Parts: sequence; C-alpha cells; structure tokens
Amino acid sequence: MGGKDIRKFGILVVLLLAVIFISGCAENIQDNKTGTGDEEKITPVEGATSNVTEKVTEPADGDAREGSMLNQEETSLVGGKEVIIPGEENSSQGILGEENSGQGNETSSENQTLNNNQTILQIAEGAGYTTFSSLARDAGLEDTLNGGRLYTVFAPTDIAFESLPEGTLDDLRNDKERLNRVLTYHVIDGEYRASDLKNMNSLTSLETEKLAVNTITDGATMVGNATVIEPDIIAGNGVIHGIDKVLIPLGV
Repeated sequence: MGGKDIRKFGILVVLLLAVIFISGCAENIQDNKTGTGDEEKITPVEGATSNVTEKVTEPADGDAREGSMLNQEETSLVGGKEVIIPGEENSSQGILGEENSGQGNETSSENQTLNNNQTILQIAEGAGYTTFSSLARDAGLEDTLNGGRLYTVFAPTDIAFESLPEGTLDDLRNDKERLNRVLTYHVIDGEYRASDLKNMNSLTSLETEKLAVNTITDGATMVGNATVIEPDIIAGNGVIHGIDKVLIPLGV
C-alpha cells in the first residue's frame, strides 16, 4: 500500500470516529432534556440565612404544577432540621375559625333581644327562680308583672323559700292575701339597676312598706336583711335581682 493510500485510510478512520462521537453527544443531550422535567430543584428561601433552603418539586406539566401548589406543604431546613410550613389549605381553616368566632357574638346579641321580649316572670323562671314565679302566679300577680310598666323585683332563690320556718311556705300558699303582701314586698315600681341601688337608702315596695337599701364593706348590696347575690337579670319590662332570703313585711 502506498503512502497516499495510507493517508486516505487515516482520514476515513478520523471521519468515522468523529461521526460516532457526534452521535453519542446528541444522545446525551436528548437524555438530559428528557430528565429535567422531574428533577428536584433546591432554591434558596428569600430573607433566610445560608442554612435555610426550600425544596420544591416542579412537575413537567405547568397546569399540574399550579394545581398541586394549592394543597402542598413546603419543607424547609432550619438549622439542619425539617420544618413543615402549612399550605394554603391550613391557612383557610384559620380564616374559618375567625368566622366561627364571630357567630358567638351574633348568638349573644340574639339572646339579648330575646330577653327584651320576655316578661319578668318568664325571665325569673328561666333563671331558676321557679318558686317565686310559681307563687306570683298563685297570688294573682302575673298580670301585674307582665303589664306595660317597668318593675324592679328582688326574687328570693328557691333555697331561700325552703329555708323559711317549717310550715311557713304552706301557710302562705293557703292564704292568698298574706302571700300577695309578701310577694309585693319584693317588687318596686320602676327599674333600678345595681349601680342605682348603691346610691339609695330605701325603696318603696308595691306592698307600700319601705325597704332599706345598704352597700356593705365588700361592695355587696343589702335589701332589708337579704343580700343581692345575682344582680341585673334584665327582662323586657324591668330588672330582677336575685337575693338570698325571703323578705317578710311587718304584720304578716
């Protein structure tokens, strides 16, 4: 083989190797393009230190990425530890919680409106002063206390009635006139809140006898020999103050 033939053969070998090399590079480039869609990218979190990174998996499909971001939880590395940052779904639950807290205020307002539509006896009974309410109906005071005037009622608790001397409550039930006098002794014409009572020395009852009013050292209000233990129970036609004793007028 001559020198010219050897040179031609060498050139052919070089060209063949070049074709093989270029073909291999093209395949590698194609493989790299195919794999980039599913790779994980590590991007720094804005405003964070050099040790804080945010890992976000980016799907190949742009629409799928937007949908997944709504419910995803982002994972951050803080000081070498994983920290879960809630996504938008958890944030929305917080907003719902705030909305629910507002419903409590609406309910309270509705209850106040309901109280304003109920009479003294209805409110007293609902507040647990059932013996007083029952006796007031027995004494024929329901129409009076449900009328258009404003009243202040000092309502003894059920325990206060039970603490009367043995036989006293039965005697009152059997004597409507005496029962009426005892109960009207607990009723004042006009509405007087707890703050009003602290500035008074006496009140005239519907029974016509006066009730002494005093503010004692601990700030509590005394009416006669009874203590106001539950002030300012508001009704539609007045106010109720719960007291711990039954008041008995003179001569009863």
